[in-house]
Amino acid sequence: DQGAGPDDPLGVTATPAQSRDYAFKLLVAFAVTAAGGLLVKKLGWELDDAVAPIAWALIIGGFWMIAAEHFAAKRAQVLGERSTITWTVAILVGIAQVVAGVFPGTSRSGATIFVALLAGTTNRAAATEFAFLVGIPTMFAATAYELLDVVQAGTAADEDWAAFTVAFVASAVTAFIAVKWLLGYIQTHRFTAFAIYRIVLGALLLLLVPAAA
Repeated sequence: DQGAGPDDPLGVTATPAQSRDYAFKLLVAFAVTAAGGLLVKKLGWELDDAVAPIAWALIIGGFWMIAAEHFAAKRAQVLGERSTITWTVAILVGIAQVVAGVFPGTSRSGATIFVALLAGTTNRAAATEFAFLVGIPTMFAATAYELLDVVQAGTAADEDWAAFTVAFVASAVTAFIAVKWLLGYIQTHRFTAFAIYRIVLGALLLLLVPAAA
């Protein structure tokens, strides 16, 4: 049972059983993220958002992307082209989202995509699609959680809801365009360009740290 394929993440042409299987795995990944996120929030785990740690996270993440893609390619040579999202992949993607949320400068999409690749989903398009689909309910849930805090704090009347709505719609549209472009890009390209971008940006931020201090 291969489930939804790389060109059919939502299971449009899949059997009902395959579609349900894919949907349940999305649900499990989201549930792991939600539970982990609430636990992190309850324990008060929050790292400093100073420039230096973020810069180092960008640099380390860039080298991680290069290494992870290398090892994922080696794994693909052994396993072959696999588009299947296993239960292990779903759980690990959920955990990766929590880790990315704890460490400032960590790419949520990068962490989840490469975890999926290393865990056995060797098709880059399939891994990317699953990572971004899991991210949709995660972002909605995070937004709803913050809105609930605003309402409970009694400051809802002070918020600029028109600006919030415009920003929300704009981010949703640009995210859709970006994801659509990325899915086409990775069909014929590696993630190396994004890794180099992170390393260069992180290095520039480190150079600017003394000036910002």
